[in-house]
Amino acid sequence: MSQYSVHIEDSQGRSFTSENIEPKLQVVESFRNPGIFHISYNDRSILGYYKIFNNRQDKLSVTIIEKSSYSPNTLDKIHGLIWIISFTILVTISMIIFIGVTIALKPLKMMSSQLTSLKNGERNRLDENVPEEFTELVKHLNRLLESYDKKLSRSRHLAADISHSLKTPLAVINSMINDEAIPTTIASQIKSQLSEMHELIDTQMRKTEMSGQYIGKATPIIERTLALVDVVSRIYPYKQIHLQETLPRELVWPIDERDFNEILGNVLDNASKWCSQEVHLHLKLHDDTLTILVEDDGPGVASHQLADLTRRQKRLDEKTPGYGLGLSIVEEITNDYGGAMHFSISPKGGLRVLIELPRSI
Repeated sequence: MSQYSVHIEDSQGRSFTSENIEPKLQVVESFRNPGIFHISYNDRSILGYYKIFNNRQDKLSVTIIEKSSYSPNTLDKIHGLIWIISFTILVTISMIIFIGVTIALKPLKMMSSQLTSLKNGERNRLDENVPEEFTELVKHLNRLLESYDKKLSRSRHLAADISHSLKTPLAVINSMINDEAIPTTIASQIKSQLSEMHELIDTQMRKTEMSGQYIGKATPIIERTLALVDVVSRIYPYKQIHLQETLPRELVWPIDERDFNEILGNVLDNASKWCSQEVHLHLKLHDDTLTILVEDDGPGVASHQLADLTRRQKRLDEKTPGYGLGLSIVEEITNDYGGAMHFSISPKGGLRVLIELPRSI
């Protein structure tokens, strides 16, 4: 069925009409000019085409009018519908692109999450169940971590073995200097040096006893603190260590257990050695930072000597065996974790050591 009505008229007034379009012709007659015309009347719209054909004998006028006329409201509705459809298509395409990119980046997000967990000590290896493009990368990273753990283990075992193996020759030398053939002055100097060597070896052996697990493991703070307090209390049975903490019992911290043992063990050992009777240990969590405060009731350190506490081989009292090596190591480890160590004079009279360890570097 045709969608248009046709009206043909010659110069003598004879006409042909495909359908009854007289009402519309009356409307468009006064407006039409050759070509396409669009007329609005009574909130309706008429679309048509008008042309005149001339020949030698006659003149024909042809008018083509669309059967249906539309109101402006109808056209507005059509335009609105087109806009809604276009917007829906745009949103759908955007969602498809977003979902596609999300799926494509999912392996990278998973690796990023695992690396964060590795840094926080929640895992010690990366999951090798990844897309083929990342398999070799993950395997190389895992081998690198495994190699690091093995080297760290060998170096620590070597330090422990050396400490043990030096005990016997030092004991032999100590017995030899009692020979009357050796001048008393020289024997006294040798004994002094041997005493310092014994002190250093004992320190290394205590570190071995306090050591925990390897890198990649988060440290259970309360559990390790109680273990270290027990070890130091057995080394100094006549000294009291008072622990005060407000931490969750299940708290773990992204720090290697050996490093944590090195930090807290050295500070507790130093405080117990110098205190008169008591050492106070405070643990608390503040702004995602673990704070360790250790203070004693010993003779303390003059304020101008506080900066010398972390100088290697620096002893502030030549009468008491001890080395600045321990606190120097503590400072280095603390700095490696993005933390800080501060010294001050305790209200109890002794040294006050404040260590801050942030959760992330």
